[in-house]
Amino acid sequence: MKNKWFANGKLLITGEYLVLHGAEALAVPLKYGQSLTVQKNKSGLLQWQANAPGGLWFTAVFKLPSLEVLETSDSDMSEQLRSLLLNVKKQAENFLTNEQGLTATTNLDFDPDYGFGSSSTLVYCVARWAKADPYVLQQETFGGSGYDIACADADGPVTFQRTGNNRKVSRIDFSTLFKDQLYFVYLGRKQQTAGSIKSFQKEAVFEKADIQKITDITREIPKTKKLEDFEALLNEHEQIMSSVLRQPVVKELYFSEYQGAVKSLGAWGGDFVLVTSRMSREEFIRQMHNQGFDIIYPFAGLVL
Repeated sequence: MKNKWFANGKLLITGEYLVLHGAEALAVPLKYGQSLTVQKNKSGLLQWQANAPGGLWFTAVFKLPSLEVLETSDSDMSEQLRSLLLNVKKQAENFLTNEQGLTATTNLDFDPDYGFGSSSTLVYCVARWAKADPYVLQQETFGGSGYDIACADADGPVTFQRTGNNRKVSRIDFSTLFKDQLYFVYLGRKQQTAGSIKSFQKEAVFEKADIQKITDITREIPKTKKLEDFEALLNEHEQIMSSVLRQPVVKELYFSEYQGAVKSLGAWGGDFVLVTSRMSREEFIRQMHNQGFDIIYPFAGLVL
């Protein structure tokens, strides 16, 4: 019996928010992700240990088969995990029913505050463990479009489109000629996807034309051969979404004097941004540090 699973982290390059309404989005799987290892024990309990780069991140002990929480280091996280496990049992009735005891250990390759997919990678791994559908499990728990689930087992960049309950995932070539001039910069303002989606559904104003424009940009970006054309598409995307969300673009907020393009990734207001540069890597990193941004990944160092 297989006892270890792995899921890639993710970043959404285009299509944030409107992917929920049928826009085609461009997403990239990351070289970092999360693994789940399950081993038998004789305790009659499910013992859960979650590790992150900083060490042990979360622990919980559940009674089997009821999944009653007996011990935990974080009550909110244990309730979320319990909800996830109970939901997967709806798809796989025999999941966690006849076990003498299990130890489940997760190892996250990235800081859980980064927005790289600590939840989606867990959903994917648990679904694979239970032989359940990760897309259905995500909808029943954390919600979202499903692009992050598509990235979980992708071997490279994908386009993702959801229409109703139908999903179209296509592997694409996004090996840009100017990838050495692209960086991911951490703003340090963690965004909760579920809350961000609720706010969008309540406040956003958009038309079918906006969805089509974002789809067109998504399809055009992988074809670009020149950095200035790529930047123009990023800027156009930002302006469309600024109008939809009724929020200023991230460049106005934090990079108003910067010469390159800056694009929000995923939920606006935090996590990572994509930044273009014509400077040397050393000059770019120095400038970002001077602006207070210390966590920087080159595109090629992060994208699978």
